[in-house]
Amino acid sequence: MILICGAGILGLSIAKCLLEEGAENILIIEKEGDIGFHASGRNSGVLHAGIYYTPDSLKAKLCLKGNLLMRYFCKEKGIPLIEAGKVIVTKKEEEIKTLMELYSRARR
Repeated sequence: MILICGAGILGLSIAKCLLEEGAENILIIEKEGDIGFHASGRNSGVLHAGIYYTPDSLKAKLCLKGNLLMRYFCKEKGIPLIEAGKVIVTKKEEEIKTLMELYSRARR
């Protein structure tokens, strides 16, 4: 038996792939009363690039890799994708140092 915790987009996608590969006896456990109720239900549709994570960290690398794979997937399947970039601003002058660090990370 294969156990998948969470019936959000990721959990259901994994289950679908496993079924397509011939898996049987998949059990999906969801803590909410319905599927897609938690984070997936509030998905902003943004593909994050990982600039808020420490450069070269696993989180940053996986975030960027997921971003690139999703872009590729959308293009291959003809799914519309708006590649508009990202605007990050500060509210206070003392945040400029942080803004410059994010800029540096984004360039890397």
